[in-house]
Amino acid sequence: MRRPLASGGKRQYTVTMSLSGSVDRMRESFEAQFEPAGDNRYLYRRNQKGEPIPVTGEERDRFSRNYLRQIWFILGGMTVALLGFGGLILWWTVWINSELPDVSLYIGLGVITATAIALMYWVRGGPARALEGRTPVGRERTKDEMRAILFKKLSYGQLAAVVAVGAILPFTLRSRPDVFRGWGRLWLVYGAAIILIAAVQAFRKWRFESEHPSDTY
Repeated sequence: MRRPLASGGKRQYTVTMSLSGSVDRMRESFEAQFEPAGDNRYLYRRNQKGEPIPVTGEERDRFSRNYLRQIWFILGGMTVALLGFGGLILWWTVWINSELPDVSLYIGLGVITATAIALMYWVRGGPARALEGRTPVGRERTKDEMRAILFKKLSYGQLAAVVAVGAILPFTLRSRPDVFRGWGRLWLVYGAAIILIAAVQAFRKWRFESEHPSDTY
Protein backbone atom coordinates (compact mmCIF):
# COMPACT_ATOMS: atom_id res chain seq x y z
CA MET A 1 0.00 0.00 0.00
CA ARG A 2 1.32 3.44 -0.94
CA ARG A 3 2.10 5.56 2.13
CA PRO A 4 0.42 8.99 2.22
CA LEU A 5 2.69 11.95 1.61
CA ALA A 6 3.68 14.08 4.58
CA SER A 7 2.42 17.66 4.56
CA GLY A 8 5.77 18.94 3.33
CA GLY A 9 5.85 16.30 0.61
CA LYS A 10 2.31 17.20 -0.45
CA ARG A 11 3.23 20.87 -0.78
CA GLN A 12 6.34 20.04 -2.80
CA TYR A 13 4.31 17.71 -5.05
CA THR A 14 1.65 20.41 -5.55
CA VAL A 15 4.24 23.05 -6.44
CA THR A 16 6.01 20.67 -8.82
CA MET A 17 2.77 19.73 -10.58
CA SER A 18 1.70 23.37 -10.83
CA LEU A 19 5.06 24.37 -12.29
CA SER A 20 4.99 21.46 -14.74
CA GLY A 21 1.48 22.46 -15.81
CA SER A 22 2.62 26.04 -16.42
CA VAL A 23 5.55 24.84 -18.52
CA ASP A 24 3.20 22.60 -20.52
CA ARG A 25 0.98 25.61 -21.29
CA MET A 26 4.02 27.61 -22.34
CA ARG A 27 5.09 24.75 -24.62
CA GLU A 28 1.63 24.61 -26.18
CA SER A 29 1.72 28.36 -26.78
CA PHE A 30 5.17 28.05 -28.34
CA GLU A 31 4.14 25.16 -30.60
CA ALA A 32 1.03 27.09 -31.71
CA GLN A 33 3.45 29.20 -33.77
CA PHE A 34 3.91 26.14 -36.02
CA GLU A 35 0.82 25.55 -38.16
CA PRO A 36 0.33 22.24 -40.02
CA ALA A 37 0.85 22.59 -43.79
CA GLY A 38 0.72 19.07 -45.14
CA ASP A 39 2.56 15.83 -44.58
CA ASN A 40 5.25 16.47 -41.94
CA ARG A 41 5.38 20.13 -42.97
CA TYR A 42 4.65 23.25 -40.96
CA LEU A 43 4.51 27.02 -41.36
CA TYR A 44 6.22 28.98 -38.63
CA ARG A 45 4.71 32.35 -37.74
CA ARG A 46 6.43 34.25 -34.96
CA ASN A 47 3.83 34.82 -32.24
CA GLN A 48 1.29 33.46 -34.75
CA LYS A 49 1.48 36.82 -36.58
CA GLY A 50 4.68 36.93 -38.61
CA GLU A 51 5.24 35.91 -42.21
CA PRO A 52 4.82 32.13 -42.68
CA ILE A 53 8.15 30.30 -43.03
CA PRO A 54 8.13 26.63 -44.11
CA VAL A 55 9.79 24.14 -41.76
CA THR A 56 9.88 20.36 -41.51
CA GLY A 57 8.41 18.31 -38.70
CA GLU A 58 11.91 17.47 -37.50
CA GLU A 59 12.81 21.15 -37.28
CA ARG A 60 9.64 21.89 -35.34
CA ASP A 61 10.35 19.09 -32.87
CA ARG A 62 13.93 20.27 -32.42
CA PHE A 63 12.81 23.85 -31.77
CA SER A 64 10.28 22.58 -29.23
CA ARG A 65 12.87 20.48 -27.38
CA ASN A 66 15.33 23.37 -27.26
CA TYR A 67 12.61 25.70 -26.01
CA LEU A 68 11.64 23.37 -23.17
CA ARG A 69 15.24 22.85 -22.12
CA GLN A 70 15.93 26.58 -22.04
CA ILE A 71 12.69 27.34 -20.16
CA TRP A 72 13.57 24.86 -17.43
CA PHE A 73 17.06 26.35 -17.26
CA ILE A 74 15.58 29.85 -16.80
CA LEU A 75 13.17 28.61 -14.13
CA GLY A 76 16.05 26.92 -12.34
CA GLY A 77 18.07 30.13 -12.44
CA MET A 78 15.07 32.08 -11.14
CA THR A 79 14.71 29.63 -8.25
CA VAL A 80 18.38 30.00 -7.35
CA ALA A 81 18.05 33.81 -7.52
CA LEU A 82 14.98 33.75 -5.26
CA LEU A 83 16.73 31.48 -2.77
CA GLY A 84 19.74 33.80 -2.80
CA PHE A 85 17.50 36.82 -2.26
CA GLY A 86 15.78 34.98 0.59
CA GLY A 87 19.20 34.31 2.11
CA LEU A 88 20.04 38.01 1.80
CA ILE A 89 16.81 38.91 3.62
CA LEU A 90 17.63 36.41 6.37
CA TRP A 91 21.16 37.76 6.71
CA TRP A 92 19.86 41.33 6.85
CA THR A 93 17.31 40.42 9.53
CA VAL A 94 19.79 38.52 11.72
CA TRP A 95 22.97 40.56 11.37
CA ILE A 96 21.59 44.05 10.81
CA ASN A 97 18.84 43.34 13.36
CA SER A 98 16.26 45.04 11.15
CA GLU A 99 13.67 44.00 8.60
CA LEU A 100 14.45 44.65 4.96
CA PRO A 101 12.49 47.71 3.77
CA ASP A 102 9.38 46.88 1.75
CA VAL A 103 10.64 48.95 -1.17
CA SER A 104 13.83 46.89 -1.39
CA LEU A 105 11.82 43.68 -1.14
CA TYR A 106 9.51 44.67 -4.00
CA ILE A 107 12.39 45.91 -6.15
CA GLY A 108 14.38 42.72 -5.62
CA LEU A 109 11.46 40.45 -6.47
CA GLY A 110 10.55 42.67 -9.42
CA VAL A 111 14.07 42.56 -10.88
CA ILE A 112 14.26 38.76 -10.59
CA THR A 113 10.82 38.28 -12.14
CA ALA A 114 11.35 40.82 -14.94
CA THR A 115 14.70 39.26 -15.86
CA ALA A 116 13.16 35.77 -16.07
CA ILE A 117 10.25 37.02 -18.20
CA ALA A 118 12.60 38.87 -20.56
CA LEU A 119 14.72 35.74 -21.00
CA MET A 120 11.64 33.60 -21.67
CA TYR A 121 10.47 36.04 -24.32
CA TRP A 122 13.92 35.99 -25.94
CA VAL A 123 13.94 32.18 -25.95
CA ARG A 124 10.50 32.13 -27.54
CA GLY A 125 11.93 33.98 -30.54
CA GLY A 126 14.64 31.36 -31.12
CA PRO A 127 13.07 29.88 -34.28
CA ALA A 128 12.72 33.34 -35.85
CA ARG A 129 16.45 33.97 -35.38
CA ALA A 130 17.39 30.50 -36.68
CA LEU A 131 15.15 30.87 -39.77
CA GLU A 132 16.08 34.47 -40.52
CA GLY A 133 17.52 33.66 -43.95
CA ARG A 134 14.67 31.44 -45.11
CA THR A 135 12.18 32.88 -47.61
CA PRO A 136 8.60 33.36 -46.33
CA VAL A 137 5.73 32.01 -48.42
CA GLY A 138 3.11 34.61 -47.54
CA ARG A 139 2.28 37.78 -45.66
CA GLU A 140 2.00 38.36 -41.94
CA ARG A 141 -1.43 38.40 -40.35
CA THR A 142 -3.38 41.62 -39.95
CA LYS A 143 -4.46 43.09 -36.61
CA ASP A 144 -8.02 41.90 -37.18
CA GLU A 145 -6.83 38.37 -37.89
CA MET A 146 -4.77 38.38 -34.69
CA ARG A 147 -7.70 39.70 -32.67
CA ALA A 148 -9.86 36.89 -34.06
CA ILE A 149 -7.28 34.31 -32.93
CA LEU A 150 -6.94 35.88 -29.48
CA PHE A 151 -10.64 36.24 -28.76
CA LYS A 152 -11.40 32.76 -30.08
CA LYS A 153 -9.05 31.32 -27.44
CA LEU A 154 -10.26 33.63 -24.68
CA SER A 155 -13.58 32.61 -23.11
CA TYR A 156 -15.89 34.67 -20.93
CA GLY A 157 -15.51 32.01 -18.25
CA GLN A 158 -11.76 32.60 -18.14
CA LEU A 159 -12.28 36.34 -17.87
CA ALA A 160 -14.81 35.85 -15.06
CA ALA A 161 -12.26 33.72 -13.19
CA VAL A 162 -9.68 36.50 -13.56
CA VAL A 163 -12.17 39.01 -12.15
CA ALA A 164 -12.81 36.70 -9.19
CA VAL A 165 -9.06 36.47 -8.51
CA GLY A 166 -8.72 40.25 -8.60
CA ALA A 167 -11.66 40.67 -6.21
CA ILE A 168 -10.51 38.01 -3.74
CA LEU A 169 -6.78 38.79 -3.74
CA PRO A 170 -6.78 41.76 -1.30
CA PHE A 171 -9.04 39.92 1.16
CA THR A 172 -6.74 36.90 1.29
CA LEU A 173 -4.09 39.20 2.78
CA ARG A 174 -6.21 40.69 5.55
CA SER A 175 -4.10 38.92 8.18
CA ARG A 176 -1.31 41.34 7.34
CA PRO A 177 -1.70 44.43 9.56
CA ASP A 178 -0.36 46.81 6.91
CA VAL A 179 -2.31 45.56 3.90
CA PHE A 180 -4.66 48.58 3.87
CA ARG A 181 -2.04 51.23 4.48
CA GLY A 182 1.43 52.12 3.27
CA TRP A 183 2.99 49.87 0.67
CA GLY A 184 0.45 47.19 1.51
CA ARG A 185 -2.12 49.14 -0.47
CA LEU A 186 -0.29 48.07 -3.61
CA TRP A 187 -2.20 44.79 -3.29
CA LEU A 188 -5.47 46.72 -3.55
CA VAL A 189 -4.20 48.52 -6.64
CA TYR A 190 -3.03 45.22 -8.10
CA GLY A 191 -6.43 43.59 -7.55
CA ALA A 192 -8.27 46.54 -9.08
CA ALA A 193 -5.92 46.50 -12.09
CA ILE A 194 -6.64 42.78 -12.65
CA ILE A 195 -10.40 43.42 -12.63
CA LEU A 196 -10.06 46.41 -14.96
CA ILE A 197 -7.93 44.52 -17.48
CA ALA A 198 -10.35 41.57 -17.51
CA ALA A 199 -13.34 43.88 -17.95
CA VAL A 200 -11.68 45.70 -20.84
CA GLN A 201 -10.80 42.41 -22.55
CA ALA A 202 -14.38 41.15 -22.12
CA PHE A 203 -15.71 44.33 -23.75
CA ARG A 204 -13.19 44.10 -26.60
CA LYS A 205 -14.09 40.44 -27.19
CA TRP A 206 -17.83 41.24 -27.26
CA ARG A 207 -17.36 44.21 -29.58
CA PHE A 208 -15.08 42.36 -32.00
CA GLU A 209 -17.31 39.29 -32.20
CA SER A 210 -20.34 41.54 -32.75
CA GLU A 211 -18.59 43.31 -35.63
CA HIS A 212 -17.04 40.14 -37.12
CA PRO A 213 -19.52 37.30 -36.45
CA SER A 214 -18.13 35.05 -39.21
CA ASP A 215 -14.36 35.58 -38.80
CA THR A 216 -12.41 32.37 -38.22
CA TYR A 217 -8.64 31.94 -38.56
